[in-house]
Amino acid sequence: MCAIMAPRFVAGAAFYDAAFWQCYQRLGYPRQWLEQGQAIEPHLSYVVSHPSWYMEEVPAPPLISIYELFARTVAAHRDEIAVVFMDKAITYGQLDDLISRYAGWLTALGLGRGDVAAAMLPNSLQHVIAFYGAAKAGVTHCPINVMYQADEVAYQLKDCGAKAIVALDLLYDKIRPSAGQLQGALVTNIKDWAADDCVVPAAIKFLWDIPKTPVDGAADFFATLAQAAPLAQAAPCAPNDDVALLLYTAGTTGKSKGVIETHFNMVYNSLTHTHAFRTWGPREVNFSIMPMFHTAGYFLHLLPVFYQGGTVIPIPMFDVADCFRIIETYGVNVIFAPPTLFIALLQRPELVAASDLSSIKVTIGCGAPVPPALQEQWEAATGARLVNGWGMTETNSGGIISTPGIKDNITAIGVPLFSEVLIVGDDGKPAPRGQQGEIWYRGLQLARGYLNKPQQTAEAFLPDGWFRTGDRGYVDEADFVHFVDRIKDLIVASGYNVAPVEIEDVLYQHPAVAEAAVIGVADAYRGETIKAYVVLKAEAAEVDEAALLAHCKERLATFKAPRQVEIRQQLPKSAVGKILRRVLREEHEREAAR
Repeated sequence: MCAIMAPRFVAGAAFYDAAFWQCYQRLGYPRQWLEQGQAIEPHLSYVVSHPSWYMEEVPAPPLISIYELFARTVAAHRDEIAVVFMDKAITYGQLDDLISRYAGWLTALGLGRGDVAAAMLPNSLQHVIAFYGAAKAGVTHCPINVMYQADEVAYQLKDCGAKAIVALDLLYDKIRPSAGQLQGALVTNIKDWAADDCVVPAAIKFLWDIPKTPVDGAADFFATLAQAAPLAQAAPCAPNDDVALLLYTAGTTGKSKGVIETHFNMVYNSLTHTHAFRTWGPREVNFSIMPMFHTAGYFLHLLPVFYQGGTVIPIPMFDVADCFRIIETYGVNVIFAPPTLFIALLQRPELVAASDLSSIKVTIGCGAPVPPALQEQWEAATGARLVNGWGMTETNSGGIISTPGIKDNITAIGVPLFSEVLIVGDDGKPAPRGQQGEIWYRGLQLARGYLNKPQQTAEAFLPDGWFRTGDRGYVDEADFVHFVDRIKDLIVASGYNVAPVEIEDVLYQHPAVAEAAVIGVADAYRGETIKAYVVLKAEAAEVDEAALLAHCKERLATFKAPRQVEIRQQLPKSAVGKILRRVLREEHEREAAR
């Protein structure tokens, strides 16, 4: 590996050296894109991948399906552990047999290229089987959020046109109203793949204690696979065109959108993520906490791990004590998670002290920026760096990554992952370095658009390959990208743009604050004023709103300092643990309207 100190990797002839051209051309990057980037003046906010990534040869992505890429790993690691779920392990060879049987079941139903099979499952071995089995059969996999209600399930099933589904048995009543459109349905129980002596986390004990009973209208998952004829050969695939995955992402307005991911998107992701993170070591043991109905569940937890023959440990529901047990028992060395997970772990100092966490090599925060104070606390407690990452469903998760091998500014989200970033100002032109604007993203892993939504696709996915992220950020003089906030979350107070993240970072510096969220609320004089919500640490000394306001006023300009603070027992969160400012705004608006 080439050692590069304080690298500059900007546009211009000096940057586009032979190694760069060879790397990007080998990856299949369009020459027109590279020439457009080369024409951007060096003082503007345009940046590509870190030189340490392309100084070593990156293999060309093979034009095969994501299942065929997995099959190569099976051939090389057949007897090694692929998944551990509920303390029960399965080898790559055994997993491939179950995948082939699920693919055979789909094929026997008459499903093939262009058809969709849905899954309403928590993180589990069964979900892994459903994803790769669909890929082998040439069928598109479409996961459904396990927290959805019947109307939301009905919308997604109709929008994607699913013809088959596998679901947790306790969730099937939410699917039943839509069962008429399905040609086949399977159900499974959380206990169906578990060691006899497995440790049942407290968080799922309520599920564990419910007796397993047959579900009318659906067959048992593992019993069906035991009888199914395995599909011997993977279905033919056109990787650049065939859709492997439909991931539904919640928008700021309207119903969720189905993001179209091709087989090539996923193969490219597997290869480039693994290469960028090669400091992990030869075998990754991944703590898979991000849901598999979320982009990170595939593009961070599953694909790169299986590409290198590592082990995935699916976590169906977050449980603090069980997290420590799993890390120590299985030697977890990579954790991708939202900041709230790291906060929750650090709030149990007795478990931190009692657990062997030495296996942890990589910890990357995703879903929200990692406050600098949290980074420092995590490294002090575990010895592992906690760095930022950035991604979206449309960018196939890890679009911009701050890897542990890059000694960057602690607040940066990193550099593009074998792709490009351009900061575009409010005038629609590339912004100078250091100036904020919208983050535009371009790369071969970019999704193909939104299902059945041509207008929204055209607005976000531009003809020259750029994707408008809706995030505000900037590029610093050291060529690292910084995230400011979602453009729609920015607060305009007395004419000033205020980023909630900046204020939240200050709140996290207070020793009593466990979680924080900041929103803008209507104000007759200032336009918007700033309101903060906080959750205090369990062991924190008595702290009131006045003390928190004073803490902020000492560290922030007057127009940025919150005027209101509300202390709560908990904050609303998404399925991946991301604090939902939108819900807080809605709650405030309802209260204000009374």
